[in-house]
Amino acid sequence: MQEKKKIAVQEDTYIAELSDEFINNYWIFFREKLSKRTQKEYFSVLSGFVKVTHKDIMSITQNAVEVYMNDLVERMQHNRLTYTTALMRVSVMRTVCEYVRYHANQRGIPYINHFQEVVLPDIDKTIQPEQLPSLNELNSLLEMTIQSHDTTAFLLFSFVIKCGLTTSEISSLNIEDLVLDMNEEFCIHFPEKKHTSRIIHIPKDLQIILHEYLAEKALASGPVFLNKHHTRLKVRDAERILNKYVDMGIENGTIIQHFTLQIMRHAAIIYMLKGGASENAVAQYTGITTKWLSRYRHIVHSMEIANAADYHILTVHQYEKRPNNSADI
Repeated sequence: MQEKKKIAVQEDTYIAELSDEFINNYWIFFREKLSKRTQKEYFSVLSGFVKVTHKDIMSITQNAVEVYMNDLVERMQHNRLTYTTALMRVSVMRTVCEYVRYHANQRGIPYINHFQEVVLPDIDKTIQPEQLPSLNELNSLLEMTIQSHDTTAFLLFSFVIKCGLTTSEISSLNIEDLVLDMNEEFCIHFPEKKHTSRIIHIPKDLQIILHEYLAEKALASGPVFLNKHHTRLKVRDAERILNKYVDMGIENGTIIQHFTLQIMRHAAIIYMLKGGASENAVAQYTGITTKWLSRYRHIVHSMEIANAADYHILTVHQYEKRPNNSADI
């Protein structure tokens, strides 16, 4: 184990247990460029990382980063850390690790900046049961897309409800991200982030609809979803599509109030948990950390949902032009 150095900053004795390799080869740059006060702040962040993860800056792993991020989230959730401070700490770690990565690689030393793609999500404390669309409302939403012969809207809403995709994930989805697994079934293989691949198995009923949609649109590459200008569907385009059908539902009495695609995703995650899916499974499936699922727990425990609807049970019937048949979920 590498010898550790005790570093004093300004007149205060601030101790950070960082390896000689980091101090001698990399910290010298920050010591020359940063003010004494900023040096102390950086050491506070670096030392905090080491204390939480028991990993030196030169031996950071993906797992260590996840442990650190979970610790930040937990502190924020218990009001022991502000979002701004947490964001600053992540920024410091990303900056330092990127400097180490660049110069280590220049010297032929392999090093990965595991903080490069890390995003600190804002804590959403506003999720309330009354904001969420019911299963009947979601069913009506899909039924209206069927009656309008709007395959794009049907797939868009289904990817949120059944796969837990975010609007930005749907907007950025490319044909190249659709792959076949060993059973010749459609999957979404998201581009690698944080050196971790995420694969979503598309439910069989949606596979059929998606295949027909791609054939109908003659899409062979590029964006899966296009707007009316035949360019990539943007987040605001997706929200407009949702608003159109929610307005229709409010007008015909099948939907009570407006909701966004984000709220619809919140509902999908809550229904997954309420349906019995484990937190780890939901976290992996939706691409979020288990720590962030805590904001859903109180709703899961308080809501009375008539029908369980996790992503295994949820079934969207095949998209067909048949106004009398339901698109139950």
